[in-house]
Amino acid sequence: MNKQRAIIIFTLSLSIAMTGCSTEKKDAALGSSAQPTVVRTAIVKSTPLHTAYNLSGTLQAYEENTLAFQNGGTVASAYLTVGTAVQKGAVIASLDDADYKLQVAQATASILEAQAGIDNAQANLQAATSAIQSADAGITGARANVNKVNKGARAQEKQQAQATVDKAQSAYNKAKTDSERTQKLFEAGAATASDNENARLNATAALKDLEQAKESLSLLLEGATAEDHQSAQASFQDALAGKSKALAASEQAAASQKQAHANYEKALVAKGQAELALSRTRLISPVNGVILDKIVNTGDLVASGQAVYRIGSIYRLKVMLPVPDSEIKDWKKGQQVELALYEETRQGTVSNVYPSTSTDTGRVNVEIVINNPQRDWLPGQVIKAAQQVTDKNGILVPAEAVINTGSKPFIFKDIQGKAVKTPVELGNQVVDNQLQIVSGLREGERIIVKGAENLFDGNAIQSEEGGRP
Repeated sequence: MNKQRAIIIFTLSLSIAMTGCSTEKKDAALGSSAQPTVVRTAIVKSTPLHTAYNLSGTLQAYEENTLAFQNGGTVASAYLTVGTAVQKGAVIASLDDADYKLQVAQATASILEAQAGIDNAQANLQAATSAIQSADAGITGARANVNKVNKGARAQEKQQAQATVDKAQSAYNKAKTDSERTQKLFEAGAATASDNENARLNATAALKDLEQAKESLSLLLEGATAEDHQSAQASFQDALAGKSKALAASEQAAASQKQAHANYEKALVAKGQAELALSRTRLISPVNGVILDKIVNTGDLVASGQAVYRIGSIYRLKVMLPVPDSEIKDWKKGQQVELALYEETRQGTVSNVYPSTSTDTGRVNVEIVINNPQRDWLPGQVIKAAQQVTDKNGILVPAEAVINTGSKPFIFKDIQGKAVKTPVELGNQVVDNQLQIVSGLREGERIIVKGAENLFDGNAIQSEEGGRP
């Protein structure tokens, strides 16, 4: 590196010497001029010293995302073009969602159907509970009838038998009403055949209980016979059987209710899945960024996972610099790097030094991150880079501002409109065709950076700004 720097300085010094010789000849021939010479001037500043490595690389978005639909279908909208800025959360494309909306509607209908099933199962369970209560009453009545037959009728027994008839009549009326209601539900498709049959059997059993209660009362009034005793006992057994049947109906109704609740939960899950599928017909930007590439168009048929857009965040950019393996030791994570794009320079930061050398180039990639708040630097542009290898500052002036006649280099200062010849001492730093000045200049002084080769010491000058430093 020192050898390369020495060659650069020698070359620039030789050029300066040639310019100086030419100037000496003009000085001898022309002398001082009465007319001010138009020159370009600049204020001397202290700047960080860099080493120009002449590295270059192509800018990339700091973060890139390839976006795709999770569902397949026909693209309904994909109108954003490359370069369009998008906000995080914005919809940037969509699929035809007619089928997905239909799935949501079907799932909603299934939920309503399942809810109706729950209501029907609850009604059947209540009917079964009533049947059990009625069966208990029938058992009680039958038992009393047996006792009455065995003991003989008394006035109060007759009254009790009549009460049993009344109660059996009430139970039958209720069972009949339940059976008629279940029949209507069955015809409407809201009750199962099993539920309808159970209700009908309950009504038949209640009717039988009523008839038996009436017969018991009649026999009681007429007086018990052997047949009466047998009949009373048979009625009691029938009442016991009726309760067993009512208990079985209750268990069946409870099972139906449990199944109805399971169907309802299943319908809820199906609707959730349908709504999720519908939401996936919209493609959402996950970041604030810019459309870098557009892969599909409106009307295209896409599969699940097929790329639609490539989007990148360009508020920060990155660039890969191919650094020679022999120089990689000078690059460390966190170092500042000067980057130039056309006439603009910015500071970047080393974010990563890759751990291996490219087999193709023999160079090591160094990743640089650059802030780009105005988004005016774009992915794909080629930048040049120079690394800051020291934290020292110094004075750098354009090489054309330095004149060397063979003895000692000098520059011209602009002092109150006069060109003042000033000897300077050069350092060993050369940055972007600028020479380091280690003595002879101070910050804040104005020097001539263009047109110095036409001047004599003391010439009147007319200055314009715009050069370096």
